[in-house]
Amino acid sequence: MLERAVEIVYNLRKPNSAMRPGVMLEAAVVEAYAACGEMYQAETELQRLLDNTHLPLSSIPAQPFNHLIIGYLHSGNGSKAIRTYTEMLRLGVKPNAHTFAVLMHSYAKARNIKNCMRAFNEMIRMEVAPNMVIYTIMIFAFRVVRQYERADTVYKHILQEQEWARAQVENRNLFMAGGNIPSSSPDILDMYATPSRFSQLDSASQLTESEHMRIRNFYNLDPVVYIVMLSLYRRSNRTMWALVTWERFMKNFPIVQWSPREGGVMSQTRHYTSRFHILAWTLVLRTVTKAVRVPLIFRIPYLHVRYFTDPEHSPEMRMRLDQRQQQKLNLAHLWKEFSGNNQIRYLRMKMKKRKRMVRGIETEIDRRLDVDFEFCLRQRLKQPLPDLNDQIRFSGYEYWMPESIDLSRLQVTQNGRLVHAALPIPTFKNRDRLSSPNLSASGEPESSMFTEKGRFIKPTTRDMAAILANQWRALENEQFKFNNIHVAVYLPTVLVGRQYEHLIHFLLQVQPRTISKEAAGNAERPRVYTYKNIHIDVRTTHLLVGQMRVVCEVMLAERDRRVLLTALIGTNKKLSDTYQSESVYNGESIERTDDVLQVMQERLVIHSEREISWARELTELMYIARLWIPLIENRNKPELIEMMDMVSEVPYS
Repeated sequence: MLERAVEIVYNLRKPNSAMRPGVMLEAAVVEAYAACGEMYQAETELQRLLDNTHLPLSSIPAQPFNHLIIGYLHSGNGSKAIRTYTEMLRLGVKPNAHTFAVLMHSYAKARNIKNCMRAFNEMIRMEVAPNMVIYTIMIFAFRVVRQYERADTVYKHILQEQEWARAQVENRNLFMAGGNIPSSSPDILDMYATPSRFSQLDSASQLTESEHMRIRNFYNLDPVVYIVMLSLYRRSNRTMWALVTWERFMKNFPIVQWSPREGGVMSQTRHYTSRFHILAWTLVLRTVTKAVRVPLIFRIPYLHVRYFTDPEHSPEMRMRLDQRQQQKLNLAHLWKEFSGNNQIRYLRMKMKKRKRMVRGIETEIDRRLDVDFEFCLRQRLKQPLPDLNDQIRFSGYEYWMPESIDLSRLQVTQNGRLVHAALPIPTFKNRDRLSSPNLSASGEPESSMFTEKGRFIKPTTRDMAAILANQWRALENEQFKFNNIHVAVYLPTVLVGRQYEHLIHFLLQVQPRTISKEAAGNAERPRVYTYKNIHIDVRTTHLLVGQMRVVCEVMLAERDRRVLLTALIGTNKKLSDTYQSESVYNGESIERTDDVLQVMQERLVIHSEREISWARELTELMYIARLWIPLIENRNKPELIEMMDMVSEVPYS
């Protein structure tokens, strides 16, 4: 093909030819030789162009020199590339942005950030306006050398340029050549087309050529910019930055929806997911799964236990905990109101004493568990879940109020107890809550990632998994084309993040490998599944089994503590008598003060609440396991079925 193309140009160069090759055609010959690696021929053709042209050398475009520089850099001859650039300057040919992009990219790949910035400064000195390619190369260069802050600064500058370009379009009534205003609406395909030229309808305010260039470059950012930033955030473990960048990326490049024609089988709306959507979403998934530390858990399974220090509370239980925290804050307010600021230290001393009693009681329970383990083991299968009725309700913090405070002076008492909701005290802030905030993706998904002051929240594992699951559900609604890589990363992330509701929603939409005869007989019509041919990794199945085991063990540990506290307090006479007759602990006849009994009652309620929450989580895991079995291969089923049978022997519902 090269010989035929060169032969055409040679025929045009003959004296009897009616047409003569122009500068751009001669530059194309240089490009062809450079692309094939024949650098000597490419340099010869460039010299021929310089010798035979009738134009001033300063009017020759930089394109043939750029091709020669690219060829030398590709062949590993950097010295000749620099020599070509120097010769270009000597002849008076002005380099363009493409020239500096080639040099900067070469330095970036070689991790030579110093020379890369020298090339950028040289471009600014020669009054060549940086475009999107230049800024993207700079971000890539800073990413390679792990200078993430400088890369983030360049990215913020790009966003400022985009804001300026869009403000110019809106304020000056700039329209595209076709007459349509540029839009980021998902029903318009303009953002995916070749950047169009802008024409101005209002001739009273003219834009310079450089301003036109800035608008064309920065009105819609190239997807490569977002992908490079997502890669940078994944490498630097900046999960929240990656999620916000993904939100901005989807606003600029949404999933396209259109109807090819009206009527017939083609009348339904089609949804198009491009390759850069798939690549960007893969980076987001891997960033979150790295922050959740799923790869580390796969390598070291016993680290899985660290994620289960606190249960996943139901909304009712979360409200209960928040009310308790409100009561604790009300206690300090009332003490300050009645006793003054100088007496607040007595409240602190009293609460510190309460903390010491809590530690002492929990230490005693630990010792009793070691000694009377057989008693607890027998009671595990006998005791049902506790019922949080009025008899076992948390008594509140009125007990710890000083006797000098007359609660009857308040108008918010009922049956001798405070009505905390009626107290004229400001509502506590989110940072004082015991429960995690509810991260919802409804409305503006970015709003759940920031505090009231505009700063990023400090996300936990569950927070990051919740945001990721909400994003997945939003992409489902837009009919995003997920692949098996996405599923393989998503499933363990939401499982470790304990987003069981989202996980159940996903599993219900997966076509099973095998359908039981009962399900096939009860089905009136074939079900339409969103996900088909899904492969669930065996490591994810092991992760589910391990998570069921951990939750079951933690629930039983809370049950052991509840049983011992119930026996020590004496609320269940039969259980107390049984424990006294079977216990081998030599401290069962200890006389306890009223304060200690009050703390023991409080700890009994807390352990009962935790047991209920763990049991609720175990119920969800059992349902997930039943949905999981038809989706995996037969060789991976026995381990999961065995774990389900073991959990079924424990009363958890």
